[in-house]
Amino acid sequence: MNPLNLRYKYTQRSTLLRRGFGGKAKNLFAFSLIILLSLLSSCKNQQKIVLNKEKERCLLDYKSPKTLTAHLKSKEFVFDRLNCKLSVDADVDSSSHSFSVALRIKRDSIIWLSISKLGIEGARIFITKDSVRMMNRINNTYFIGDFSYISKLLNTDLDYEILQSLLIGNSVEYYHEDEKIKAGVDDCQYFLGTIRKRKLKKAEKGKGLKEPSQSIFLIPETYKIARVLFFEFNPDRSFDAHFSDFTKIDSVQLFPQKINYSIKAQKKINIKISYSKIALNEEQGFPFKIPENYEKMPYKEKQ
Repeated sequence: MNPLNLRYKYTQRSTLLRRGFGGKAKNLFAFSLIILLSLLSSCKNQQKIVLNKEKERCLLDYKSPKTLTAHLKSKEFVFDRLNCKLSVDADVDSSSHSFSVALRIKRDSIIWLSISKLGIEGARIFITKDSVRMMNRINNTYFIGDFSYISKLLNTDLDYEILQSLLIGNSVEYYHEDEKIKAGVDDCQYFLGTIRKRKLKKAEKGKGLKEPSQSIFLIPETYKIARVLFFEFNPDRSFDAHFSDFTKIDSVQLFPQKINYSIKAQKKINIKISYSKIALNEEQGFPFKIPENYEKMPYKEKQ
């Protein structure tokens, strides 16, 4: 689209866009950050995978953590470049918001997102291992920070590797030799859980531990992830993701087409995501240039 035409559309529809993004332009930044925690990967609407849902007679043989980890790794999504679109419905406390997202990833290098409402781009995000940048096109501001700031802002432990794993539907790498892994069967699914040592030290200062810091539930038929639970040793703070509507991509790899996230922190957040229009390993650009008239968004480090 011609940039002049796009600027004209912004001018004509500014009031409508501000209302659509939550009544205040500054809310767009908060929702963009929520997306960083919330997104997972998707696939084409191709062959549906129907899973056995019988739970009356659920008899699964015990598998060791090493065996389940090997299966999990063998079923991970492998790619070089990813390009897809998704629709998002987000409920934050008593407010509801809907928007569209274009997602592009260059593996282990760049994550790029364009967030739109009513067909007009409202924000663009460019993420590398060292930086997180965002343009707010509604009020002509921009943000430049890093994962340490984002982690403090959202009260979570976030880095590029974790975000990329969530965006492509893989597990977050946590199964190292120096971390104790628990395996079992729960609700007709295989279970893997662990307590990270760096979190263990933090938790030991409080009350006794009752849950691992990360739990993964695997579908027995496919060893794909059905649920991921991050638990911060605080009943008021957790991240719970459920995956459904699995489909095949490139005739081999499976992805969840629908995902539901429940986040409990300072706010209660529920996010429903539907994915479509994915292109795999095609050349693509990651345009991100901050206009000269944009103002830098000030922020203060959280103590």
